Amino acid sequence: MQYIQSAAELRQEIQNRCLKVEKRPGVYRWWFFKADADDLLAHFKNSILLKDIELQERKINGKQYMALYFGISSDMSRRIRWHIRGPFKSSTLRRTLRAIIAPGADDNTAETIVNKLIDSCFWEWEYTETVDRAECRETEELAQHKFAYPLNISKNNTVPPEWIAELKQLRADLKK
Repeated sequence: MQYIQSAAELRQEIQNRCLKVEKRPGVYRWWFFKADADDLLAHFKNSILLKDIELQERKINGKQYMALYFGISSDMSRRIRWHIRGPFKSSTLRRTLRAIIAPGADDNTAETIVNKLIDSCFWEWEYTETVDRAECRETEELAQHKFAYPLNISKNNTVPPEWIAELKQLRADLKK
């Protein structure tokens, strides 16, 4: 991918109204600090199912990170705003993180907890010519089975179906 930046820096750019992410279609990955990724994945009853899949890892600024989410957008500028500052209903990633790490918390507390986790992440992205091309990239990425993205729900055949069912249940429980 073309670009990578810390979520904390992106949050600052958004707050200062100087976001450099363009209003163009594209694809992206969320990289979680490895210890945080391990903690997130440990919340699942079916975490044993992950032993047979490979999670993408890389060093960023000398620390180990894991890619847990892959997405597409018709407007990358809007998408990063939603993921970093949007309400939970605007971002699948934010809703999923809340369901995992702050299920019983009130909205303000949950927002603080989720924002703290997101700010420790890196967002990697690249632009595509069209939304159709972004969708093709997503299909290619998820169909390769080279790496798994355990926080994706839609079109995710990189993890066992039991994992997706549990992820959906966590999010459904949040709505109750």
